[in-house]
Amino acid sequence: MRSFLLFLLFLLAALALLLGPSAYAFYISQGPLPGGVTLAGMPPQGETLEEVARNLYEAFQQPVAVYYDQQRIVLRPSDIGFQVDVNAMVAEAVPLGQGLRFWRPFLGQVLQRPVRPVDVPLKYTLDVPKLAAWFEDVAQRYDQPARPPYSVALAPGTPYTTTFMFQAGKPGLELEPNLSLPYVLDALTSPTDREAHLVLVEVPPPPPSIKELEKLIQRRAQHFPGVVSAWVRPVGGDEEAAVDPEVAFAGMSTMKIPILVELYRSVIDGKPDLETHNLITKTIDLSGNFTANLLLRQIGGGPIGAEWAGADRVTATMQALGLRNTFMATPYDREELPKTYTTPANSRTDVTTDPDKHMQTTAKDIGLLLEWIVQCSQGGGTLLAAFPGELTPDECQQMLDYIGLNKIGLLLERGVPEGTRIVHKHGFVPDSHSDAAVVWGPTGPYVVALFIHKPVWVEWHLSQSIMADVSKAAWDYFTLVANGGQPPGADQETAGSPSSSP
Repeated sequence: MRSFLLFLLFLLAALALLLGPSAYAFYISQGPLPGGVTLAGMPPQGETLEEVARNLYEAFQQPVAVYYDQQRIVLRPSDIGFQVDVNAMVAEAVPLGQGLRFWRPFLGQVLQRPVRPVDVPLKYTLDVPKLAAWFEDVAQRYDQPARPPYSVALAPGTPYTTTFMFQAGKPGLELEPNLSLPYVLDALTSPTDREAHLVLVEVPPPPPSIKELEKLIQRRAQHFPGVVSAWVRPVGGDEEAAVDPEVAFAGMSTMKIPILVELYRSVIDGKPDLETHNLITKTIDLSGNFTANLLLRQIGGGPIGAEWAGADRVTATMQALGLRNTFMATPYDREELPKTYTTPANSRTDVTTDPDKHMQTTAKDIGLLLEWIVQCSQGGGTLLAAFPGELTPDECQQMLDYIGLNKIGLLLERGVPEGTRIVHKHGFVPDSHSDAAVVWGPTGPYVVALFIHKPVWVEWHLSQSIMADVSKAAWDYFTLVANGGQPPGADQETAGSPSSSP
């Protein structure tokens, strides 16, 4: 036993002789905090605890480079109230070097076994409202709003039929603060990697607005040397493209649509007889005024002269439907004018077309009436609600079939691709032209009603070009809607180009 104790003493003395100088060197090399201790991943730097705390504070007050896409933004910790509690971290680190724990790194060197550092985690505070305000400021400065599809502005005189009239929208870019927050905090709490990339979200373009179609029509109207009144709406829709749609115009042959509605409401039950069928065909297909008066005579009760009463009944029905600007004071081609009507449209003083006092309407009134006929044919809408038991969906479909007889390949017809289903009724007097149509387009049926006026005489080429252009613009808009805001591809565009027949 005594020999073992002597051996142990000898061994300790030998270790002291061997390790004593190294232990002393380790002891005097230690700073204010023990070796093997790090502060938020950083080795302590400084000769005193005060210097360690100051250097630690300065390391985490360095600016952070934050990137919004390629845009570099400097974020200073003080801007968002980011503060590191260095005193608490140093106070937590001091006990880690007391007693035998002081020699832990030295023993690791002797045994050639690296000792895992003991890290004091970062202690910090953050002003959350200031950080939220900083994110909001960055978003306001750098977010890129999505751009909806927009209409093409062509040089004056360029036909709309030569190109697709809309451009695709552009996606936007928006900052996502909740997803970006962890990356910003990682940069703020790292002593070395002080860079963060914000999370951005691509925002798809909003759907195309029918107001872009309205802009196209307005631009086209500016190059017509007279008055232009237009109304476009998808059947059953709640948005429209309108350019001065409630200007009083001569009724012209477009008034044969109200005559047809009243004929089916008050005279025809089911299907017309052969004589009435022939009269309707000549009135719509050949735009006959004489046959239109014979239909008015049927509406008025039958005897010669009843066409006057028929005109009154047409007017009364239009007024009952709320189409206050539409009336027939006389049958067609009558010089006498026992009475006329004052309407909101013909009472305007800002614009006039010197409309025929015998019969008048507006683009919006005729457009609405066409829309209601289509809705009636589908089993709903204003006409069935206003006249229960007097009209049926089948009768309204017959009206559309008759209006569809008016095929000329010109005016609004010229603005849609060949083979498109379109029913329309046009009208002419020397100083005014009109055309009102239902087009079964890429998204379903829509209505276009266009009336133009030029004092004394409307030249045919002026009428033809603006009618085709407005119709083409409407077709292109609804094509854009059907494509989710994207213009058609080359093959689609070729297939969708309007007929170029003269």
